[in-house]
Amino acid sequence: MTDQATEFTPEAAIAHLQAQGVVPADADATARSLGGGVSNHVYQVTWDDDCLVVKRPLPNLAVEDDWPADVDRVHNEADAIRAYDTVLRETSVAARVPRVVHETRDPDHVVAIECAPADAEMWKTDLLAGRVDAGVAATVGEVLGVVHDATATDDDVRERFASKRPFDQLRVDPYHRTTAERNPDVADAIHDEIDRLMDTSRALVHGDYSPKNVLVGRDSVPWILDFEVAHWGDPAFDTAFMLNHLFIKSIYNHGKHAAYADAADRFWTAYDRAVDWDIERETVAELAVLMLARVDGKSPVEYVEREAVAEALRRVAKRTLRGDADTLDDFAALAREEAEAL
Repeated sequence: MTDQATEFTPEAAIAHLQAQGVVPADADATARSLGGGVSNHVYQVTWDDDCLVVKRPLPNLAVEDDWPADVDRVHNEADAIRAYDTVLRETSVAARVPRVVHETRDPDHVVAIECAPADAEMWKTDLLAGRVDAGVAATVGEVLGVVHDATATDDDVRERFASKRPFDQLRVDPYHRTTAERNPDVADAIHDEIDRLMDTSRALVHGDYSPKNVLVGRDSVPWILDFEVAHWGDPAFDTAFMLNHLFIKSIYNHGKHAAYADAADRFWTAYDRAVDWDIERETVAELAVLMLARVDGKSPVEYVEREAVAEALRRVAKRTLRGDADTLDDFAALAREEAEAL
């Protein structure tokens, strides 16, 4: 492969690993797509008793809007996996990240990581089905808090992840700026949040801390995935990002609103106990922008198809941006009001 735009098929993934000596040349290897969301080719490659997940980034994300991003972000992800792994191995938190097995830089930009246990399933799948395990929410809250707290004083991590370019390309521009353009009535508030977000540099931020990037197996130990947006920045982005997914589901699946709200509370409580700062107001401000962005940004939530649900999400977000919620309890009350009205 010499051109990043070249189609990266399952067969190409196997050929790449064999050419790199990661998979034996004579192995009877197979590959299947894991679905890379909108930003990557992702395949599970298996042979004999071995298994790897292979990722190659897309130079333009697979959405309706134009969304270019630098392909070297996959190496940013590999570095972030290593940083998370270092922190988690030094603590008693029951969580894992996949080990980086192989990394190929220019011109291919491919990373191969270990597979999670075969019985591990995406937490998002359970949540969408109404199976809400608040214990998982608490664990991923603790994991995030522990990593934020540990990296906040790590000069090496701060230097390695100083660039916010992946964050700007994959989050701020498609989520915040696009949403502000499409919602001029709250654009000033969104731009104020952009300024605050980009000016804050406090810890290693995951950048995509969401239920789709948490796998949970029978042992209930979560695996944390997908670090390509990692950067040194505002920890409130991560807390807001996870809470946003829980509150969106609490309105989408409004019959089980209380369960999602409890999970959100357990997540936040566990996080707050693990860190030495108070970022509740910042989390609420970012949460409002992200909720509106998942309706009107470049990456709308794929399962919100009813316009009534989309409008409910817009109302919660805009009321918060206009000052109706300063705390997470306030925000939860707005979400509950909309859920009960559906």
